[in-house]
Amino acid sequence: MFRIPFDELVQQLRTILLQREFSEEDALLCATIFAENTLCGVASHGINRFPVLDKLISLGLVKPSVSPTLVTSFNALEVWNGNYGMGMKNAWLMTDRAMELAEKFGIGCVALRDTNHWMRAGTYGWKAAEKGFIFICWTNTIANLPPWGGKQARTGNNPLVFAVPHKPRPVVIDMALSQFSYGKLSSYRRAGKPLPFVGGYDSKGELSTDAGEIYSTFRALPIGLWKGAGLSLLLDLVAAVLSGGQTTKKLSEAEHESGLSQVFIAIDPKHGGIADGYNAMIEETLEYYKNVELMNEDELVVYPGERLMKTREENLWLGIPVEEEIWEKVLRMRD
Repeated sequence: MFRIPFDELVQQLRTILLQREFSEEDALLCATIFAENTLCGVASHGINRFPVLDKLISLGLVKPSVSPTLVTSFNALEVWNGNYGMGMKNAWLMTDRAMELAEKFGIGCVALRDTNHWMRAGTYGWKAAEKGFIFICWTNTIANLPPWGGKQARTGNNPLVFAVPHKPRPVVIDMALSQFSYGKLSSYRRAGKPLPFVGGYDSKGELSTDAGEIYSTFRALPIGLWKGAGLSLLLDLVAAVLSGGQTTKKLSEAEHESGLSQVFIAIDPKHGGIADGYNAMIEETLEYYKNVELMNEDELVVYPGERLMKTREENLWLGIPVEEEIWEKVLRMRD
């Protein structure tokens, strides 16, 4: 593991994307998001996933030159088609559109179909919250979670984001509906380290902390056990119904994950006087949340997003940690 300056990482990734026929604007946007995700300590959905993206581009499943198009609009609700374009670009634009609708109607909901992996879901929650919007978004995925009581994967870990604007930093939770995301499992697997908690089932059908075993069985443990499995199903159905897109069942029939359904909901607290005094209320609640006796003196209670910002600040100063194996793959892609 070694460290790379943020600007250098952006430029290296931008160069590769330009070679893959991305426009200058799109290459810079996507390279910056990849670098920012890694800067925030989420390499599993940053630099570590870049080689996977490159493969999907080469297979024609991610189309560099396309943009999303409007399908239908009804007041605060719109449906868009991602046209199998770059997932990060599509999600970035749909977040903007949801905020535009919220400024007009108080709330904006955008459903997107036929898009691709958006990398770190929290990217879009942070973007909206920093502009003063309450934000909710989620995506479906291929089947990678078993229904509770089942052995085969039949639903996705469908990442979900809630974000609330707050000064000095927003409160943002970005969570897969598996105890550990598959990106995180992949990181632990490469490092040869056990998970800190059980994360799924091994080949013997037993709960395990072996990330490699869980990755191979595709039987990750849903958060909240049966509750998480049920929630993942509902998120899949709502995203597919609103967007007119594909469900997890349809996505799983293909060899590679592509053509996802996503939902972006923005709420403008300024409408109806909702925003009056809300920052003080949030501050009071966070103080109450954190003011508890600790289970372990070595641990601290943090609210969602607080640790991420500290990691970001540290990596911005010291450089971004990157695995040598991943970096070598990236440089070969450039060359």
